[in-house]
Amino acid sequence: MGCYLKTVCGLLSLLVAGMAWSADTLTPEQKEVKQFVEKMYSYDPDTFEFGEFSKKDGSPFLRNRVPNKVGKYQPQKKCELLNEFFDPPVVRKRDIKTGFVGCDAPNRYPYLGAEDMPSDIRIDDIPFSYIKPPVVSGNRAKVEVFPAGNKKISNPPSFDLGRNLYFLTKSENGWRITNVMIHTKWPDLDDGTHHCYFSFAKAPNDEEAKEIPKHCKR
Repeated sequence: MGCYLKTVCGLLSLLVAGMAWSADTLTPEQKEVKQFVEKMYSYDPDTFEFGEFSKKDGSPFLRNRVPNKVGKYQPQKKCELLNEFFDPPVVRKRDIKTGFVGCDAPNRYPYLGAEDMPSDIRIDDIPFSYIKPPVVSGNRAKVEVFPAGNKKISNPPSFDLGRNLYFLTKSENGWRITNVMIHTKWPDLDDGTHHCYFSFAKAPNDEEAKEIPKHCKR
């Protein structure tokens, strides 16, 4: 029996179209950028934010896969890991003690407090982030990431647990993140309080500044 209800047929068409978009419509460059960002978000905060690596073999911990009491703080390895994803000006360096330098990257999870990220005290697992299809133009790209996952997605979208907008550039060393626009609340609308809910990892260039909400440009 064919589709005899136009509404049902329309919904099926939209569903099939959505499946096709998610699976087939990304260009090779978009897939490359998306996989790069997915890899960055595959690391657990114990490693990426706090610099803990396996005592056994020095390997980084993947998201939500941290055995109890097997981590060792290794600031140099953390710096090396962050430099795989970020341009040096985006990584903040600090002296730990004589001869040791620590590195910190822009916050991947703007909706989480420091007490919500360590594996030994966090209550909930770190969610799988929702990554929108990247926008790629030549050797530059930008991609929106909603770190809380898609449990807050509705129609129209309402990502009230924050958003990160990553700006990337490709060189002979591959893709690197050159800036991050971090929103603690999204969408960032004019709520009458004159508050804006974003920050940049470093001062934005003219192209990046176009992303600043209109009510924040006064």
